[in-house]
Amino acid sequence: MRNVTVKNLYVEVPFGRPDIDYDLRGPAVTFFHNPFPASISGIPGHAVEDVTLENIEIVYPGRASKGMAYMPLSRLEDVPENVKGYPEFTMFEELPSWGFYVRHVKGIRMKDIRLRLKEDDFRPAFVFDRVSGLSLTDIDLPETKRGGQVVLRKSGLQEADEGVKEEVLEIEN
Repeated sequence: MRNVTVKNLYVEVPFGRPDIDYDLRGPAVTFFHNPFPASISGIPGHAVEDVTLENIEIVYPGRASKGMAYMPLSRLEDVPENVKGYPEFTMFEELPSWGFYVRHVKGIRMKDIRLRLKEDDFRPAFVFDRVSGLSLTDIDLPETKRGGQVVLRKSGLQEADEGVKEEVLEIEN
């Protein structure tokens, strides 16, 4: 997939099953998990390319608990690839971020992104794993979430505001 642009979007993610009141439901999740972040992910050897996200606000429920499920940042390499499960949101099982999980992407520009939490979440807002050509500008995070909110693993930050640069945590594993 390449040349994807998403603009002018507002989303509220509920805690629990979002399709509970619909006649047609998505796939059943057969494992304990915290609220899923938005994910943009290719598969090994087939990166998603040239993505632009602009003027987007997402309100997440928060309430993640390490007692429910936990993928520590020290084990990012253990997030399953699960090529056979692609592109279902359940393919990864537990994810290590609350806002965006981005993996196997070449060229992604995020501008004017506002992430909100209704309640606290122990995970970082962003995890970028094997991402090149990353641009983060005008990123707005909750005031209570500071330090290490942008995690980079085998990823290069091409452009970023000073405020975003202060949030970067590089993981070596």
